Amino acid sequence: MAMSRMTTLRFLSAAGVLMVSCGPGQASPVLGEGVLATVNGVPITEADIQFASTRAGAHGTEGAPTDREEVLETIIQQELAYQRAVELGLDEESAYREQLAKVEAQVSAFKRGKLSRAFFQQEVARRAAVSDQEAQDYFESNAVQLRTELHVWQILSRDADSIEQALHDLGEGIPFEEVAGKRFPEMPNTVRKPWDLGYLKWGQIPEAWRDVIQDLDIGESSDIIRGPNNRFWIIQLVDERENPEIAFGDAEPGIMKILLNQKQEKLQKEIQQELRETARIVYP
Repeated sequence: MAMSRMTTLRFLSAAGVLMVSCGPGQASPVLGEGVLATVNGVPITEADIQFASTRAGAHGTEGAPTDREEVLETIIQQELAYQRAVELGLDEESAYREQLAKVEAQVSAFKRGKLSRAFFQQEVARRAAVSDQEAQDYFESNAVQLRTELHVWQILSRDADSIEQALHDLGEGIPFEEVAGKRFPEMPNTVRKPWDLGYLKWGQIPEAWRDVIQDLDIGESSDIIRGPNNRFWIIQLVDERENPEIAFGDAEPGIMKILLNQKQEKLQKEIQQELRETARIVYP
């Protein structure tokens, strides 16, 4: 018994093959992973089916097809009408061109952002390597700093207005601990207060703090330090001490991280400059 057209379509789609009619008595097999049909040479893919189904569900389109084969047939019909519309020049209509330009800009932004990040990560990782000798030299040149442990208090906030208020309160002479304590209405029962970080080794100091904390005197508070992920700090240097037992092996992981970050930052700028030097950029 002959199968219906829809049953045949369902069977062939499951097999990854679709017989597309090319004329009376003719059929052409379309092969290719994810390709369900071609319309005058234009592929209709599994991604098209998924996008159309997701879009219809998100918009709650009444009467929208939900069966895979029905969705495929709808896309084919739209593609046929689209191709004829282009032949008639309807794609030159200004409102359509404006809307299309916005969508294409979004696609271009996605491609630029995604692949530029992947490129820089790959290129920087390939070219940024820190040798053991470089780490040893860094330790010897910065041994005093690396053996210094800093006792630090912090006020941390993710709200710009809140951290500004804390800075204002400190400027009014309110003690650091009192300002920090306002953020903990229910003080945890711990030996060390939540704002007291204790003694930190240099490798434990957040990168955003380093240029600031090395200029603070004992008992001095910083201005607002802005860090990644919308974090804001005010820190106070409570004390510092030297730990002569810190050897190169103890500091090596932190040194490698510091040197790698420095190299990556430098390489990022060098690669950007290399790309511009070999490119042809025209500003109208």
